[in-house]
Amino acid sequence: MKIDTWAHIRHLYHVEKLPKKAIARKLGLDPKTVRGALKKETFSPPVSPNRTSKLNPFKDKIQTLLESYSNLSGVRIHEEIQAMGYSGGISILRDYLRTMKPPSRAFLPIQVLPAEEAQVDWAYAGRISSQRVYCFLMTLSFSGMLYLEFFPSQRLESFLMGHLHAFHYFGGVPKKIRYDNLASVVLHRLGSIIQFHPRFLDFSGHYLFDPSPCNVKSPHEKGRVERNVQYVKGNFLAGRTFLSLTDINAQALSWRDQVANCRIHGSTKQKPIDLFLREEKPRLIPLPPRDYDIRITTPVKSTSQALVQFETNRYSVPSTYASRMLTLKADDQFVSIYDKDQLIAQHPRSFQKYQRIEDPSHYKGLLPSKPKAAYFKHRDALFALGETARRYVEALAKTELHPFYQFKKAIALIDLYGKTEVLQAMDHALRYNALGHEYLQNIILVNRRNRSCSTPPGSPCSKINPDLIRSTWVEERDPGLYDQHFQIEENDDEDRIPETGADDPSPKDDG
Repeated sequence: MKIDTWAHIRHLYHVEKLPKKAIARKLGLDPKTVRGALKKETFSPPVSPNRTSKLNPFKDKIQTLLESYSNLSGVRIHEEIQAMGYSGGISILRDYLRTMKPPSRAFLPIQVLPAEEAQVDWAYAGRISSQRVYCFLMTLSFSGMLYLEFFPSQRLESFLMGHLHAFHYFGGVPKKIRYDNLASVVLHRLGSIIQFHPRFLDFSGHYLFDPSPCNVKSPHEKGRVERNVQYVKGNFLAGRTFLSLTDINAQALSWRDQVANCRIHGSTKQKPIDLFLREEKPRLIPLPPRDYDIRITTPVKSTSQALVQFETNRYSVPSTYASRMLTLKADDQFVSIYDKDQLIAQHPRSFQKYQRIEDPSHYKGLLPSKPKAAYFKHRDALFALGETARRYVEALAKTELHPFYQFKKAIALIDLYGKTEVLQAMDHALRYNALGHEYLQNIILVNRRNRSCSTPPGSPCSKINPDLIRSTWVEERDPGLYDQHFQIEENDDEDRIPETGADDPSPKDDG
């Protein structure tokens, strides 16, 4: 009997005053059922006879699996017990697994004092082109002030750089910073015994803050930054497009200062920037006089080809430093190479693999003594300018012009006028099949004159420039002007009176 039938029977008997038999006939029930319903002051469902579940013989195995693998899915458990003879469906198993979930835990809200704590986390931000992008976030627990920055990796130097930039943004350092058990912070952990990353400990000692890793599987211990991760994903990343890492950081800076830190915070009901400036910033630990050197530092030995290897890439150094022990320092932007304390080379850092990054000036001292090497170096330098230069070099190779001399002169034009103008001249020369450095220079000069640019300092071309001569304007003069000029001079001589003197033959007036 269902509860609605029980209630209806009681209504008909006590309110409508129908006899029990009439109620039985009206509802199509057995009179015994009606009498039984009227005897119950409260409804209780009928107890079904105990049936043995097909899952019962396998419950111990399920418990063992969950103790060994806490995240094991229902599908995998179903597969395991099927192999042991379980013939039931997965629905019964899932219903049973729901009963085994631990009850939800409740947490006490923890109030923090101004400048007492910050929380840090990484968030995956997707891809820009083919490059993965990660968001570094630091949140001040008291005011809710947020700092975010995007990096191409979660490497240690990016992690430390995010801290450094956040400290400068806040104008100081919080007393304690909470983290997940990140590899950049914790090398390994056994219960409460934590082995910190030595470089990170050195960094924290420099800025005087206390690193505080959360307990294992306890993300609620840094819930403020966890909520900000979702806030950034839903309110900044969603619905926006980004062209590059530089572009996403520029947009993030604007959004951080104009939206995130100026909104009414859901917990404090105040703007984070107002609460921060009024109560938190004055209590931050002051920044040290000098910043921590966050770069990766490692000794390297240059090869006989004046190259040093970092990760899988090779970077050039001046040829005078070939086959020597040097020091390499790298951050997320540059690779810098030192001889003791002297900086001898710096290159943009490449995050690709097996690249060769060179500075042509590093080999200038060797090129005069190694003409064959100079040929290839000049050719490779032109190839590095792009597809236009490559087509120009290939077209030049099909002429009778001496390639080494032409490459050398083209490099000289680049030094004199810059890459952009030389590439424009190459493109023009290819269209008219005018190959050779003389044509390149003439095209550059004409382009510069058309733009009313003065010729840069340097040696003038020894060849005549026909376009320049044809376009030079000279005021036309009447040749008769010269005849008139000389005629005037002759007349002046005839009218001139000679000076008197001792040799003057003219007679004197005695009177």
